[in-house]
Amino acid sequence: MYKNLKKIVSIHLMIILFWGLLFKNKMLVEEDSILNAVSLILFFTLYGLIYTEISNKKIPQSFSILVILTSLLPLSLILINDLPYKLAFLLISLISTSLFIKRYLILENIKYIHILPISRKSTQIFTIGLVFFIFAVIYLFDIDTLMINIFIQIIFLITEFFFILFLKEKELAYDKTFKLYYLSDYMASERDEFARIIHDDILQDIFASKNYLSSKNPDIEYSKNILRELEQKARNIMKFYQSSLFEKANLETSLSAIFDNVSSLYPNKNIKITKLIDSDLTEDKRLIRLISIISKELINNVYKHSDAKYLYYKLYKKGNFVYIEMDSDGASLSDYEKIKESKRGVLLLNLLINSNSGNISYSLNKDILSTKVCLEMERDENYFVR
Repeated sequence: MYKNLKKIVSIHLMIILFWGLLFKNKMLVEEDSILNAVSLILFFTLYGLIYTEISNKKIPQSFSILVILTSLLPLSLILINDLPYKLAFLLISLISTSLFIKRYLILENIKYIHILPISRKSTQIFTIGLVFFIFAVIYLFDIDTLMINIFIQIIFLITEFFFILFLKEKELAYDKTFKLYYLSDYMASERDEFARIIHDDILQDIFASKNYLSSKNPDIEYSKNILRELEQKARNIMKFYQSSLFEKANLETSLSAIFDNVSSLYPNKNIKITKLIDSDLTEDKRLIRLISIISKELINNVYKHSDAKYLYYKLYKKGNFVYIEMDSDGASLSDYEKIKESKRGVLLLNLLINSNSGNISYSLNKDILSTKVCLEMERDENYFVR
């Protein structure tokens, strides 16, 4: 949100500086009525644009920039002394601002907006006090009309700057809280998933073996076969959830184990795997663990959420970066949208990658989903930036 307001404040600052250049070069209008009218209209225009931007998060970016320019720039040009058609510029500004506010301002959200980071009552008291202070300064120092308006605009500009800083801090705090919430939610869902696996894949086989052995004519061999399969299944589940296995082997061995472990959890899916792993990669344990965790999540998502028939995995180093590239078929547009809107596994994967100075991107071409992970490494060192 604060990023949208930065455009408004930046143009406001440029308008003040532009008026200063006009004054310096004796090109500024001399009529006090025009100065007062333009300054007052600029004040309310800024107020309207800021409130509209804050009240509605769905304003198209390009349209927002266009309206800001057509609303604010004409006001800055009106104060050029020899500029013709001043009234036309004023009408352009007013019409543009009015249409923008009418279309995008959400009235029910206004009561929650405070341009000052204080309560509404405190804002009213501050505004009244500021008005009396401005009048006192004008009276005591006998300030002319131009300086009065510039003084008011600078005060409002400073208020805008503080408001943006306040919003930025609030949004960062909200973003951290948002991520922590979904981290805890994801951990809870993982526990539920693990409990489901224990019930469906282990307890059911134990009950079946128990029933066979408790019958009048127990089928011992059949029960043994069930238990043998159960043992292998339990080992596969253990390996999948035991991340410390990543630290006990080199990178290629770890990745091979990941492919085997993940595929064993989905016996009904037959995906052709093609792997291309750069042999020049480091043997640093932290790097192996990081790449292994990321790869496991990506591979598991392919098995779990798509109808893939093949999966292409490529891991290589280029300059100061390590890249993971994956292509798999069987993805749909809805799968792609779910990835972009994911609040759980994909979100946490993004957090893990971002915390290691990296980025992840997805693209969909027909039914082929492509994933690319880029991780930055410290120069001349064999571990990732913290």
